[in-house]
Amino acid sequence: MVDVEEWVGVPDSLLLDGSPSPAAVQPSGWLALELDQYFSDPSTLDDPALIDALVGYERLAAWAQARQARLIAELAERRTERDAVTDWAADEVGTALHLSGGATAFRTRQAETLTARLPDTLAAWEAGLVDQRRVTVITEGTAHLTNAHAAAVEARVLPKAPQQTAAQLRAAVKRAIIAVDPAGAQERHERARRDRRVAVNPEPDGMASLWALLPAPDAVAAYEWLTRLARGCGADDPRTMDERRADLLADLLSGRLTNPDLALPTPVNPGKPLVQLLMPMTSLFGLTDDPCELLGYGPITAEVAREIAANSTWRRLLFDPASGALLDHGRSTYTPPTALAEFVRARDVYCRFPGCRRKVVNGELDHITAFAAGGATSAANLAGYCVRHHHLKHAGGGWQVRALPDGGLEWTTPTGHTHLTRPYDYRTDPDPP
Repeated sequence: MVDVEEWVGVPDSLLLDGSPSPAAVQPSGWLALELDQYFSDPSTLDDPALIDALVGYERLAAWAQARQARLIAELAERRTERDAVTDWAADEVGTALHLSGGATAFRTRQAETLTARLPDTLAAWEAGLVDQRRVTVITEGTAHLTNAHAAAVEARVLPKAPQQTAAQLRAAVKRAIIAVDPAGAQERHERARRDRRVAVNPEPDGMASLWALLPAPDAVAAYEWLTRLARGCGADDPRTMDERRADLLADLLSGRLTNPDLALPTPVNPGKPLVQLLMPMTSLFGLTDDPCELLGYGPITAEVAREIAANSTWRRLLFDPASGALLDHGRSTYTPPTALAEFVRARDVYCRFPGCRRKVVNGELDHITAFAAGGATSAANLAGYCVRHHHLKHAGGGWQVRALPDGGLEWTTPTGHTHLTRPYDYRTDPDPP
């Protein structure tokens, strides 16, 4: 069970009258009164108080939604007891709330799932630690699992869920599912693989979408190759990267390129598309079926990873088993342009801005302490960012970044709130229950 006091997002600040910030108060009807009394007029609040009130209202909304879910579950149980053949609870809920049948069916199903299979998730929701989106990630992600497997996944992912974005939590749920039920995960993948297909869908204003359902390695490799070709068009090309990728895809698949060797731009990197796979040696050799990760997609089963590994070039990465942080970056297969840059990208994996899931391999590196201010060009003073958050770091406005001795980055927002990010955790199961 998640402890309210362990929630990283709760600040220790106090109001002018000495009472706790609304972001730190256990959500309840009393919190609603506090917010209504002191924070109802945004124009009277300073910037830090605006953020604290925003968090307070978010936690209050989560509390109210969780309480409502308990009511829906109770109504569904009563109706089921009266009529064992048909459950009419969803229809009553929809009538009362003026919701569609689909929306009420979803709410009823989720409420029943939380009370019957995921009580700790419901408790965390009621405590304001997770919101509707995160709750949905957990309930929908475990819907196909047995009760025992669902409980095991919940125990693995819930402690960190309050600190994660919905995308980060979704990846954690996928990884946990593979960890607790590797055989079932592989069976579901093989079943889904048989549904691969391509479709064309009409879009407004004379446009159409070309949609393909592919195995994750193929989709990631195709996108990476299009990106390389798009970058090979040169800095003088006025098109955006999205426009370049779309035009190149159309040219390649429509038959307009009769001689691709002459008509295509030169990719920025030669050779096969780069598909980054993080895989424990024990899974590579078939000793375990621990989850692996395909960058740009997320967790995959060990069996799928072994298929990718059969025709790949491998690089040795040594990490600290206590923290999961990268210690050494093997370079026996090829020499990167700068060994240091390769090390930092492999250490961070994802953009080091709080909550960002963009890959650093397609991003930019930057000095934490500016080089002009005496910052060293070293692993300890470099971090990887996506383009957007690299620009944010230098755009001013009050954002500050500080390197911590353990490799973490402490971000301070313009309102003085702090958030912590860490390098990629290479451990297969960083948070065993």
